[in-house]
Amino acid sequence: MSVETVPTVSHRAKAMTVEQRLARMEAVHEIQNLMGRYSFLHSANMHQECLDLFAMDTPDVRAEMMWGVYEGPEGIKRCYPGFHVWADGDPTGKMHMHALTTPVVEVAEDLRTARGVWVSPGHETGPSFHKLDDPTPVANWAWCKYACDFILENGEWKIWHLHVYGIFMCAFEKSWAEEPDDMNPDDMPPLPAEYAPDRPPTTHWNYRPDRVYANEPAPPAPYTAFDRVTDAY
Repeated sequence: MSVETVPTVSHRAKAMTVEQRLARMEAVHEIQNLMGRYSFLHSANMHQECLDLFAMDTPDVRAEMMWGVYEGPEGIKRCYPGFHVWADGDPTGKMHMHALTTPVVEVAEDLRTARGVWVSPGHETGPSFHKLDDPTPVANWAWCKYACDFILENGEWKIWHLHVYGIFMCAFEKSWAEEPDDMNPDDMPPLPAEYAPDRPPTTHWNYRPDRVYANEPAPPAPYTAFDRVTDAY
């Protein structure tokens, strides 16, 4: 092997033991599989099964959707087998496909938490965001980004904080530059209390011709340990 092709080891990796480096590699693999399972289950409308992927034994588990934040284990239940099942009703003819690309995953040096981001090109075939009481499926292109914090719970990696960031949504027959949907939660009909989020979303961005695309969420940087105050996605 020539000098030019010898793989290099980062300064950070050199400071770790072989066991630590192996544990980090295994963690990245397990987290990628975890998010892959989430995508497959969500597409198959298996929202009850999605609960098994979340850190349901951790009080501050949460999920932030475009329309609001669901807090704690009860909030996760209200979001997945709650809101999603209610919004779709009869799953016949409904399909929500959110692929996962361009992953950046960083595992903390203490091996207790991890952070990751994905770009998600996809499509949605289901009730309109603006007419959830009408079960007629409509077809949309739906691109978003996922930013997640993960935690090692009972020896398994679980989704701790899941945050959906918008990119664009539009009718499949339209250009996203011609008729983009702003996906503003204020335009949604009021949700029944049993499916409503605990608080409004913390972020809102979808493509429109007068907006500048932002690097949000920023890919995670290497870190030593999770700071609950400043690090959460």
